[in-house]
Amino acid sequence: MGLPRPRRTHLVRELAPFVLLVCACGVAVRQTAEPLPSPPPPAVTPASSATGAPAAESLAAFEALAARGPTVAPGMREVARKEGGAEPVDLARADGRDTCIRVAFLATAPVSARLVDGTGNVLAAGGDPSTDGVLALKGPVCIRKGNVVKGVAEGNGARVRWVAWEAP
Repeated sequence: MGLPRPRRTHLVRELAPFVLLVCACGVAVRQTAEPLPSPPPPAVTPASSATGAPAAESLAAFEALAARGPTVAPGMREVARKEGGAEPVDLARADGRDTCIRVAFLATAPVSARLVDGTGNVLAAGGDPSTDGVLALKGPVCIRKGNVVKGVAEGNGARVRWVAWEAP
């Protein structure tokens, strides 16, 4: 009787860590297998109008711009959909940390588009006036914590739609 008991104790001592490891792995797999909640879609700053037609047109234009995301900003998440005219439009804020963004635009008339920081320093500029494009073609534009990126478009009364993506 003395011999089987130490063998059973030895077996339990060896199997207990293995069973705990399997349980821990099962919990970890289950936690990562559940899909992460998708972030809410960015708020759209709609065009001001009394009817819904321009707003619907604006929404379609934003959707077309947002569809460029996988090729323009792979691995980034959409953070802004804004519409404006000649005045600068805040596209992204680096509130809690430094951040990097990419921006695409669509205008109703040719514009010279550029990205500036909070103090007006040019971060990226488009080439010739255009009705659409992507700013910072060589890579994302990065700003320090506490700063802001603004889209500026100079054109003949054009309305500009901006979509911005941020690095995670």
